Amino acid sequence: MSAQNNVNIEALDAKMKELIEAFESHPQLQPPTPHPTAFFLLDFVKNTHGSLQKVDAAKYASGDRQARETVQEIIGRNQFTSVLVNDSTGKLAMMTGGDPSNPVNLGPTIKAKAKALAEL
Repeated sequence: MSAQNNVNIEALDAKMKELIEAFESHPQLQPPTPHPTAFFLLDFVKNTHGSLQKVDAAKYASGDRQARETVQEIIGRNQFTSVLVNDSTGKLAMMTGGDPSNPVNLGPTIKAKAKALAEL
């Protein structure tokens, strides 16, 4: 996606909230010991969403370079999230303190929401 394309910030925000809610309700993220990989991914998504919430929609709509660059970075991070959510190699587990021989199964809901977000 080029920086000239307009992104519907409200739709992006709503999809990100849906993904966060799906993560927060996932059985492997429940206390007292959330799965480290799922916890890492949720933190990554929440940090990305926090960046989106700081974007001034009016500035973005007017073509403000910084706002547009920030949204492009958010889109890239969301695409990366989709890649991470679908990792089956065990490498993500190794990076996040999980067991690479038994990677977290995030289930179809999180995978579908991450994919839909990456396609915006």
